[in-house]
Amino acid sequence: MGKVHEYIKILRQRKGLSQDDMADKMGIERSTYSNFELGKTNLFSPNLAKAAQVLNITEDEILIGAYSERGYLSENGLADRIDMLSDRIDAIDARLETLTKIVNNLLHKIDSHKK
Repeated sequence: MGKVHEYIKILRQRKGLSQDDMADKMGIERSTYSNFELGKTNLFSPNLAKAAQVLNITEDEILIGAYSERGYLSENGLADRIDMLSDRIDAIDARLETLTKIVNNLLHKIDSHKK
């Protein structure tokens, strides 16, 4: 997942928020949030969107900032850009999966009402 978890931790600390504050505002368990900051789990959609909302920035700003905050883009160039894009693709895939489930549920409800 690259450096996204490190960057979100930096942003959280800059805002003066605790892990408990972040988890509470995101509507997730503190342990879930803590595991993310430790790099043990990914925080992709919808939780990345929730974190961005709490931090008052966009998901793209998180992903771009994660690689530029400490010079990751300038130090390693193309490899880090590829990692950043890969993270973004994973986030988009997760969103598409969620949207597909929602659409399928709606179609099922429509079919049920027609019968």
